[in-house]
Amino acid sequence: MRSAERALLGAALLLGTVSLLTLSAAGAASASAPGASRQPASAIGAGDGARMQQSLPLGLSAAERSALGRAGAFGAHPVRLLILGDSVAMTLGMGLSVGARSTYGVAVADDATIGCDLDPQMEVVTSGAVGPATQGCVGWRTSWPLLMAGQRPQVVALGLGRWEVADHLFDGRWVHVGEPAWDAHLSADLKSAIAIFRTFGAKVVLFTMPYVDPSSRQPDGLPWSEDSPARARAYNALVSHVAGAEQPGEVTVVDLNKMLSPSGTYTPTVDGVRVRYTDGIHVSLAGGVLLQREILPEIGRIGMNGEAAAKAGV
Repeated sequence: MRSAERALLGAALLLGTVSLLTLSAAGAASASAPGASRQPASAIGAGDGARMQQSLPLGLSAAERSALGRAGAFGAHPVRLLILGDSVAMTLGMGLSVGARSTYGVAVADDATIGCDLDPQMEVVTSGAVGPATQGCVGWRTSWPLLMAGQRPQVVALGLGRWEVADHLFDGRWVHVGEPAWDAHLSADLKSAIAIFRTFGAKVVLFTMPYVDPSSRQPDGLPWSEDSPARARAYNALVSHVAGAEQPGEVTVVDLNKMLSPSGTYTPTVDGVRVRYTDGIHVSLAGGVLLQREILPEIGRIGMNGEAAAKAGV
């Protein structure tokens, strides 16, 4: 990871951690956070009892909340979500985890790491300089099965791309996403990760890579190659292709890029909320909380459907 980017992320994470602790201590996560905004519970039936006579979180229907309640998701049996991947996924997970169980019936375990490159043994080019790949996910083929065995998540969400879009020295030549050789190799990496998760019975979510806008630029003012929207689009197309090759219902693509850049270009704010840190890369705490309404209901559906299918022996 570039030293300047690491320093900015460290400061951002410190601020995010302080904010997270403040939200938790105040008990305000579900009441005041943007993503926990409520909608009228007009569709709730009388049979749901007095405990259901309250407003619903955005993105969650009355029927879905009732099903989650019957399954004990708001108590001892939440839908178990494990987040893996890079620091973008990690910062997203910080916001998604705020009040997630009590509001959406999802328990979020954020085990994403800084500098997660699925090929840490290779050389890469970042900001025009050649160096070793980031080492955040060294041994992922061994460590991720151990995480799966220990946590037994129902859903695993994998967020990558930040480092996969950089030029890599592969089989003696420089390649990048969008080129057949690297696409085939990266697809194989993603399929191996999916196979690990599926071995433990988990459903899989693949996040698209969001556009980035770091301050570092080439001398001519253009973004470095790995920061260009074209690289993000190429990675996201590959993710969709990998997911589409899996059995229906096993792998779902969640378009994080569209959520963070609804107009099709990088933006630091969505619906009046600053969703990105000042480094132009990572998801702010408020941004992660805002995206709860779009991501956590889908995680709940995937987890509940997977549980029902398992019980039915499908």
